[in-house]
Amino acid sequence: MNVILRMCGYCFVLIYFLTACQPKNSPDKVMNETVASHSDHNSYANYHPFPDGYGYMNDLRGLQEATNQGNTQVIREHAWGLWAGIMQPDKTTGWPIWYSWPNTKGAFALSPKQLADKIYSENGDVKNKTGSKKGETLRAVNEQNLNSPHAPNVNTPAPIYNVPQAVVKAFPEAICKNSSGTNTVCDGQHFVNNGDIMIPTESLSMEAMKDIRSQQLYLQSTLDAAHAAGQSMLKVTNRFIVTKHMYWPVKANGVTVIPVWKDNFPDSYTGYAGYELWDTLVALEPSNRKSIGTYVQGEFLYQVLNHDGTKTLPTVKGSAKVYDINDMYHHQVTQADWDSFDQADKAIITAASYWANNQPFEVGDYLVSIAMHVNTKELESWTLQSVWWSDTPNQGIYAANRPNLPQAEGPWAHYLLTDSYAVPAVKGQVKKAVNPYIEGVIHPTATSCRNCHVRAGWPQNKASYQNAACPDLLADLTPQSKCLQGITLSDYLWIIPDRAQ
Repeated sequence: MNVILRMCGYCFVLIYFLTACQPKNSPDKVMNETVASHSDHNSYANYHPFPDGYGYMNDLRGLQEATNQGNTQVIREHAWGLWAGIMQPDKTTGWPIWYSWPNTKGAFALSPKQLADKIYSENGDVKNKTGSKKGETLRAVNEQNLNSPHAPNVNTPAPIYNVPQAVVKAFPEAICKNSSGTNTVCDGQHFVNNGDIMIPTESLSMEAMKDIRSQQLYLQSTLDAAHAAGQSMLKVTNRFIVTKHMYWPVKANGVTVIPVWKDNFPDSYTGYAGYELWDTLVALEPSNRKSIGTYVQGEFLYQVLNHDGTKTLPTVKGSAKVYDINDMYHHQVTQADWDSFDQADKAIITAASYWANNQPFEVGDYLVSIAMHVNTKELESWTLQSVWWSDTPNQGIYAANRPNLPQAEGPWAHYLLTDSYAVPAVKGQVKKAVNPYIEGVIHPTATSCRNCHVRAGWPQNKASYQNAACPDLLADLTPQSKCLQGITLSDYLWIIPDRAQ
């Protein structure tokens, strides 16, 4: 799920991590040098660990027992706590604590010497034949794991979001060329390019960052060596946390609409199910609190093409109920925030705003949280949970077992949650667990975090989201499953095979 992210073309990014003389197994030195070279705004010196009081790493024996027994209440209360805890605000910056964490761009960056060696071995430079930096959106990278020949039964053709010319003109240094030679936006220091309106950040706990760097899991050569040695599973620390968070751009003035999921497609549906096709809208109008609770006419989706690029999709228009922006986790971008973003960050956010609002993003506008994955290695089989915003947060199975957390700040209870722990399967099938925002733009609607993540591994021509040997998207796969043998599994982490260089 989520982190099927093969971003091997991003060696052109700012390389501010390990130096050439860095010993292989000295994570403290790695992090010290990283801190010294990182920007002040998101410096690891300001790293905020997961806060106490939300269940993280507490009573793991009891959590394992609940998982073995399929105790839904214990599992979901734990999952809710992880979500609420990771969204607690940094009192200094106002961002949630995960914003202070390392991200996958940095974790998988090459050292200066490694970059130089890579350039030399490729007998070229970090630019492709067109003279432009290379890069792919997350959605494009995901598709490498989904489509033929790796996934013969999955085909979810997505709309095409070409980079608006206004963005190309305003941020020329942030523009990359994808494998087809089309303009795309490079990954930024804080945000990565999903290839659509959603603005992702992939964050890692400090322990996860150290583990990746010390084991050199950011290098394909490390994965090749493990596979050649017949290693069946890579191992990472049990304090490994990896997240994927999605923002939506909201204008400070005027109406911004956001599509909301209403079980728009049945589980049997295998086509594209992205938010562009949903039929319910909600609205935010931050500058006009009197409009809260009323219905307004709103619209979104501009300059977007259908999946084969033959026509422009119509702008989605409709009536939308106005909600209080305080019903969503949000961050109003200050001038200091904007100044801390690199050119790619600004381009990603601005492109999203053009596609959503037909306007550029400006200082004073908002980023609102619409969806998030939170995956932890607290258990050997991992804990997998995912949330999304809902206008009916107290209805349905995804609202169940929400605990009372009076210390938790913010509208964490205005979201729905799905979980995917290694509970006993029913007739060989795991339960459906999918985030409609994140998976809807790439996966079928009947899929499972666990079924996806257990498949993660190396080499790339064998490990995939789906293959002919294990095509069932809800099968109860384990690392011992026959169809996964011969693969060096990457411990439920797609970021390792997808980003290693």
